[in-house]
Amino acid sequence: MKANKEDWRAITFAFYSLVHNDLRDWEKLPDELKNSDMGGLCQKYIDTKDIRYLIEAGEMLAGKNWYTALGRTF
Repeated sequence: MKANKEDWRAITFAFYSLVHNDLRDWEKLPDELKNSDMGGLCQKYIDTKDIRYLIEAGEMLAGKNWYTALGRTF
């Protein structure tokens, strides 16, 4: 996904919004992104509210310190 910068930005923005309990950007994502590995983790979080899925997705996007990295990005 990182090879396609536009897709990476879209799912990263939707993820960041999801972390802040806003599902609107997630709902707008195309199915292709929702069905990606990253999207699957986000959907598991939505379904279960288990924070470990957010942590794993964040690390997939931006590394161990994902919250800080993404906070500086947006």
